[in-house]
Amino acid sequence: MAMSFYRTKRLAMRGLLAWGLASAALGAALLALPSRMLRGMGAQALAWGLIDAALALNGWRDANRQALHQVPVVQAARRDWRILALNSVLDIGYIAGGLALIQRASGRAERVAAGVGIVIQGIVLMLLDVMLAGVFHHHTRDHAQRTES
Repeated sequence: MAMSFYRTKRLAMRGLLAWGLASAALGAALLALPSRMLRGMGAQALAWGLIDAALALNGWRDANRQALHQVPVVQAARRDWRILALNSVLDIGYIAGGLALIQRASGRAERVAAGVGIVIQGIVLMLLDVMLAGVFHHHTRDHAQRTES
Protein backbone atom coordinates (compact mmCIF):
# COMPACT_ATOMS: atom_id res chain seq x y z
CA MET A 1 0.00 0.00 0.00
CA ALA A 2 2.81 2.43 0.88
CA MET A 3 4.51 2.05 -2.49
CA SER A 4 1.17 2.53 -4.23
CA PHE A 5 0.60 5.82 -2.41
CA TYR A 6 4.08 7.15 -3.11
CA ARG A 7 3.92 5.98 -6.72
CA THR A 8 0.58 7.78 -7.07
CA LYS A 9 2.03 10.93 -5.56
CA ARG A 10 5.04 10.87 -7.87
CA LEU A 11 2.76 10.29 -10.87
CA ALA A 12 0.62 13.26 -9.81
CA MET A 13 3.73 15.42 -9.51
CA ARG A 14 4.81 14.30 -12.98
CA GLY A 15 1.44 15.52 -14.30
CA LEU A 16 1.80 18.85 -12.50
CA LEU A 17 5.33 19.21 -13.84
CA ALA A 18 4.11 18.55 -17.39
CA TRP A 19 1.37 21.16 -16.97
CA GLY A 20 3.85 23.65 -15.53
CA LEU A 21 6.41 23.17 -18.27
CA ALA A 22 3.75 23.31 -21.01
CA SER A 23 2.32 26.50 -19.49
CA ALA A 24 5.75 28.08 -19.23
CA ALA A 25 6.65 27.14 -22.82
CA LEU A 26 3.35 28.42 -24.19
CA GLY A 27 3.69 31.57 -22.11
CA ALA A 28 7.18 32.24 -23.43
CA ALA A 29 5.94 31.75 -27.00
CA LEU A 30 2.99 34.10 -26.45
CA LEU A 31 5.32 36.80 -25.12
CA ALA A 32 6.91 37.01 -28.58
CA LEU A 33 3.64 37.84 -30.34
CA PRO A 34 2.55 41.38 -31.23
CA SER A 35 -0.90 41.13 -29.58
CA ARG A 36 -1.03 42.80 -26.15
CA MET A 37 -3.80 40.43 -25.15
CA LEU A 38 -1.75 37.33 -26.00
CA ARG A 39 1.39 38.75 -24.37
CA GLY A 40 -0.59 39.41 -21.19
CA MET A 41 -1.86 35.83 -21.16
CA GLY A 42 1.68 34.66 -21.94
CA ALA A 43 3.10 36.46 -18.93
CA GLN A 44 0.58 34.75 -16.67
CA ALA A 45 1.16 31.32 -18.26
CA LEU A 46 4.94 31.69 -17.94
CA ALA A 47 4.84 32.81 -14.30
CA TRP A 48 2.28 30.22 -13.18
CA GLY A 49 4.00 27.50 -15.18
CA LEU A 50 7.33 28.09 -13.48
CA ILE A 51 5.65 28.08 -10.06
CA ASP A 52 3.74 24.88 -10.90
CA ALA A 53 6.94 23.20 -12.07
CA ALA A 54 8.74 24.19 -8.86
CA LEU A 55 5.85 22.86 -6.76
CA ALA A 56 5.88 19.60 -8.72
CA LEU A 57 9.61 19.10 -8.18
CA ASN A 58 9.18 19.82 -4.47
CA GLY A 59 6.28 17.35 -4.29
CA TRP A 60 8.34 14.69 -6.07
CA ARG A 61 11.20 15.25 -3.61
CA ASP A 62 8.72 15.08 -0.73
CA ALA A 63 7.29 11.76 -1.95
CA ASN A 64 10.78 10.29 -2.24
CA ARG A 65 11.72 11.56 1.24
CA GLN A 66 8.52 10.16 2.76
CA ALA A 67 9.06 6.77 1.12
CA LEU A 68 12.74 6.67 2.12
CA HIS A 69 11.93 7.44 5.75
CA GLN A 70 8.93 5.09 5.65
CA VAL A 71 6.47 7.74 6.77
CA PRO A 72 3.20 5.88 7.46
CA VAL A 73 0.84 6.20 4.49
CA VAL A 74 -2.04 7.42 6.61
CA GLN A 75 0.12 10.22 8.03
CA ALA A 76 1.54 11.29 4.65
CA ALA A 77 -1.81 11.02 2.86
CA ARG A 78 -3.63 12.97 5.58
CA ARG A 79 -1.00 15.76 5.47
CA ASP A 80 -1.14 15.94 1.69
CA TRP A 81 -4.95 15.88 1.73
CA ARG A 82 -4.97 18.90 4.06
CA ILE A 83 -2.57 20.78 1.81
CA LEU A 84 -4.66 19.97 -1.26
CA ALA A 85 -7.89 20.96 0.49
CA LEU A 86 -6.36 24.33 1.38
CA ASN A 87 -5.02 24.71 -2.16
CA SER A 88 -8.51 24.04 -3.53
CA VAL A 89 -9.85 26.96 -1.50
CA LEU A 90 -6.97 29.13 -2.74
CA ASP A 91 -7.73 28.05 -6.32
CA ILE A 92 -11.27 29.36 -5.93
CA GLY A 93 -9.75 32.62 -4.75
CA TYR A 94 -7.49 32.75 -7.82
CA ILE A 95 -10.48 32.22 -10.11
CA ALA A 96 -12.48 34.90 -8.31
CA GLY A 97 -9.51 37.26 -8.40
CA GLY A 98 -9.01 36.68 -12.12
CA LEU A 99 -12.70 37.31 -12.80
CA ALA A 100 -12.59 40.49 -10.71
CA LEU A 101 -9.55 41.67 -12.65
CA ILE A 102 -11.37 41.07 -15.94
CA GLN A 103 -14.43 42.91 -14.68
CA ARG A 104 -12.41 45.91 -13.51
CA ALA A 105 -10.08 45.99 -16.53
CA SER A 106 -11.93 48.91 -18.16
CA GLY A 107 -11.08 47.59 -21.61
CA ARG A 108 -7.33 47.45 -20.91
CA ALA A 109 -6.11 44.44 -22.87
CA GLU A 110 -3.23 43.61 -20.52
CA ARG A 111 -5.50 43.43 -17.48
CA VAL A 112 -8.14 41.40 -19.28
CA ALA A 113 -5.43 39.02 -20.48
CA ALA A 114 -3.93 38.71 -17.00
CA GLY A 115 -7.36 37.95 -15.60
CA VAL A 116 -8.02 35.30 -18.25
CA GLY A 117 -4.63 33.73 -17.57
CA ILE A 118 -5.31 33.63 -13.84
CA VAL A 119 -8.76 32.09 -14.36
CA ILE A 120 -7.36 29.38 -16.65
CA GLN A 121 -4.61 28.47 -14.18
CA GLY A 122 -7.03 28.56 -11.24
CA ILE A 123 -9.47 26.19 -12.95
CA VAL A 124 -6.80 23.67 -13.97
CA LEU A 125 -5.16 23.76 -10.54
CA MET A 126 -8.51 23.40 -8.80
CA LEU A 127 -9.34 20.34 -10.88
CA LEU A 128 -5.95 18.79 -10.12
CA ASP A 129 -6.12 19.64 -6.41
CA VAL A 130 -9.67 18.32 -5.95
CA MET A 131 -8.89 15.12 -7.86
CA LEU A 132 -5.70 14.49 -5.87
CA ALA A 133 -7.40 15.34 -2.58
CA GLY A 134 -9.93 12.62 -3.37
CA VAL A 135 -7.21 10.12 -4.22
CA PHE A 136 -5.22 10.90 -1.08
CA HIS A 137 -8.37 10.78 1.08
CA HIS A 138 -9.04 7.34 -0.40
CA HIS A 139 -5.54 6.20 0.67
CA THR A 140 -6.16 7.53 4.18
CA ARG A 141 -9.55 5.82 4.49
CA ASP A 142 -8.35 2.49 3.02
CA HIS A 143 -5.32 2.39 5.29
CA ALA A 144 -7.41 3.22 8.36
CA GLN A 145 -9.93 0.46 7.50
CA ARG A 146 -7.14 -2.06 7.02
CA THR A 147 -5.60 -1.29 10.42
CA GLU A 148 -8.99 -1.61 12.17
CA SER A 149 -9.57 -5.11 10.75
